Amino acid sequence: MDGLLKGPIPPDTMTHPTPDTSLHRQIERLTRQLESLEADRSNAHTLLDQARADLARTERERDQAVRAVNQLRRDAFLNLARDAEYRDGESPMHTVRIGVYAGLIATSLGCTPAWCEMLERAAQMHDIGKIGIHDSILSKTGPLTTEEWRIMREHPRIGAAIIGQSTEPLLQMAGEIAMTHHEHYNGAGYPLGLCGNDIPLAGRIVGVADFFDALTHDRNYRKALPVDTVLSMIRERRGEQFDPQVVDAFLRISSQIKAARQRIIEQERFCEATEGWDGDWWMLA
Repeated sequence: MDGLLKGPIPPDTMTHPTPDTSLHRQIERLTRQLESLEADRSNAHTLLDQARADLARTERERDQAVRAVNQLRRDAFLNLARDAEYRDGESPMHTVRIGVYAGLIATSLGCTPAWCEMLERAAQMHDIGKIGIHDSILSKTGPLTTEEWRIMREHPRIGAAIIGQSTEPLLQMAGEIAMTHHEHYNGAGYPLGLCGNDIPLAGRIVGVADFFDALTHDRNYRKALPVDTVLSMIRERRGEQFDPQVVDAFLRISSQIKAARQRIIEQERFCEATEGWDGDWWMLA
């Protein structure tokens, strides 16, 4: 024991861990890089959220613009349909009545409410093609000649061409109706000679509605027939001119059809008498 050093160990003889400055620098550098990446990620999320918001706003604006354009087109076609009825010597309420009758028939057939509503609007454009027929034919009080009748029978094609190809369901249906509402279930109609279910349902429905309304109101070339007489004529044409199921659906609600007809007539008279008709004639239904 005498050989052992006694007393405190000199400082220069103690062992201490030597700091690895290189490792510390690497850790600090990685920490700064991670902080920078985190900031970049946060900025990226902010930019992404902003881009999504901008895209959503652009899509809303686009959808609003499309709806506005479609509404303008519908209004333009409805105005053309009204003008065609005026030139044909018919009240513009003819188009309103056709729409109401068509909607009632479709409801009686069990069609969906959305489809019935669309049909009621589209049916109002059924005779838009008459805008392309000369006044001398539309307003003629006597029978049409063979050539005049040939020209008149072109109004479905003209109407479909006016409405044209559209991606909007309402205008697609309107074009379909314009082309096919004079087709007959037995194939004897015009302009395409379609028969049976080859005729779109909307066209088959409007065909019955148009026949009923045309014959129960005065025209340039004839007086109106009694409503019950026209109902009998439709019944007789079941399976020939008209789709049997559509006729049955129509006859089931004949009392509703009569009531709707009378209501629209009274509304038209009131508007004309009070000069309160602002031109939105299709809204009176």
